[in-house]
Amino acid sequence: MRIRAEITSEYINDADHKVATVANALAHPLRAALVRYLSTKNYGRGVDNVTCNKDLVKMFDYSQSTVSQHIKILKEAGLFITESKDKFTFYTLNTALLEEFLESLKL
Repeated sequence: MRIRAEITSEYINDADHKVATVANALAHPLRAALVRYLSTKNYGRGVDNVTCNKDLVKMFDYSQSTVSQHIKILKEAGLFITESKDKFTFYTLNTALLEEFLESLKL
């Protein structure tokens, strides 16, 4: 198997890397569902548009550790913004990044 060198080209820029990172984060059905759930759950709730980690685990038929692993990938991609209070973590969807991603896919 041939290992590719770091991609460097005048045609690939930082925006392309950002698109690839977000696309990779959305590449699993559970992660796509988590983003969709958070977007609908948060829609129209104003400033307090956060969802607790226990609500996400309760909503999906996966173990807490599995959901947490997928949330970690979404956080690393910048799609989930987190805030910790006591023993709970609350998530907000980074709609600006998601809109930027969708806009970049338009022809």
